[in-house]
Amino acid sequence: MGTLEEIVSAYELTIDCEQCGAKTPKPIGWIRLHRDMTCPGCTAVIVLNTSRITATIRGVERKLGDLQTQLTERIRKL
Repeated sequence: MGTLEEIVSAYELTIDCEQCGAKTPKPIGWIRLHRDMTCPGCTAVIVLNTSRITATIRGVERKLGDLQTQLTERIRKL
């Protein structure tokens, strides 16, 4: 099992193309390294640093962080 950052970076989000509706899974780590991508369905440019995608990434980070805290607390009680 990796660190929380490694787990978050490997977690895949589905990127939707507004032009053709194609859905493309990409790991958060990859999304962080790219400003945009080309849709594999219609070759439209998809901007990745939108507030929606950023909010989704923050939500994943928060949920995984909460899960880590809960697991740590339960393990300490054993």
